[in-house]
Amino acid sequence: MRKYRLIYLSGAAAVLLCGLWGGSELAPVLLAILAVIPAVSAAGLYLLARGLSLSVEGEHFCHSGQELGLVLKIEYPHFRPAGNIRIDVVCENHVFGTVSRDSYMLQLGKGRYHQFEIFPDTFACGKRTIHIHEMVCYDLLGLFSWHRPVEKGFTCTVYPYEAPMYVSLNRHREREQPGELYDGKKSGTDVSEVFGLREYREGDPLQSIHWKLSGKMNQLIVREFGRPVNYHTMILISPARSNGNQDISEAGINAVFDLGVSLSRALLNQNMAHFTGYLFGSGLCCLPVDSLHSYEDMLLNLMNHPVQKNGDETLMSFLDQQLYRQYTKVVYVTAGVNEAAAQNLSVLADLTILEATEGPSGYQTGSGGYTVVGISIENIRKKEHIVPL
Repeated sequence: MRKYRLIYLSGAAAVLLCGLWGGSELAPVLLAILAVIPAVSAAGLYLLARGLSLSVEGEHFCHSGQELGLVLKIEYPHFRPAGNIRIDVVCENHVFGTVSRDSYMLQLGKGRYHQFEIFPDTFACGKRTIHIHEMVCYDLLGLFSWHRPVEKGFTCTVYPYEAPMYVSLNRHREREQPGELYDGKKSGTDVSEVFGLREYREGDPLQSIHWKLSGKMNQLIVREFGRPVNYHTMILISPARSNGNQDISEAGINAVFDLGVSLSRALLNQNMAHFTGYLFGSGLCCLPVDSLHSYEDMLLNLMNHPVQKNGDETLMSFLDQQLYRQYTKVVYVTAGVNEAAAQNLSVLADLTILEATEGPSGYQTGSGGYTVVGISIENIRKKEHIVPL
């Protein structure tokens, strides 16, 4: 704005000098016009912008690295806009506890309705609240500004990146025999426990057809079997600012989220029900993942809590609550390994550590009674991964 004022004053001074030196009779008229124009422009700014309205719309969910387009809609009370508008956008990430600020200069044309799209950074995952507290309106000449207070907010969630991953089982999963424990509210594949009866639908396996009952009712009837729930795999996700004395970068924390949810999705894709656990307050929050719906619920819960200060607290809480009694396989996802805590847990449960590392990708070590699988932070989103468990 200062630049435009200097330009305008320079033009007025040039007209004045030309009038004084050249003796032109038009010089006073031009000076009067140059004096009136700013007043008219300022009055136009006030009259046209006082009825200005702003709304924010956009997508409420996306994955890390995808574009999250937010649409700013501006409506004027009259057909001619009063110059450009600057909007200051504050974005708060509730998971990482960070706040970013960006300014956008919106160049308006003719008409009452204007729409602009902005793209906040989505590299880091987490629930976000976007605030717009003020708009700065400028007149057509750029000589004056008017600060218009507004209170607009928008909430969205950026989920972690789901890397393509396949789980290679080094041994069979431990579980009870089918039928000893089943879910009475959901159907599944446990042939020893019948969940219910219904009409045949295209795609139903022939083995599920109840032939005797179908013959009596003159239509195909199939049996819905029970869904086993006796699974014993736990994924411990430990996004933290430090592990022991090792500080973890924001990229490292984000990589832990990526690896944790990618592993959970890989197990689900391979029809392996499991639990995910993460530190919430002083204890662990353990959520079952046995369907796409429960997987999405887990993601939503995970993206609503801030990262912990020290990742060691996750393993300590798991040991203190004696949760190792409930699981025969534990996968600890972290960006740093506390060897003492890991060795203590490996004595009580079959432990695999999935580590996001700054070093080489794909290494595997088996010392200390547990296995460590390292995946480079730089390669998580670039290639497919095979994780042995």
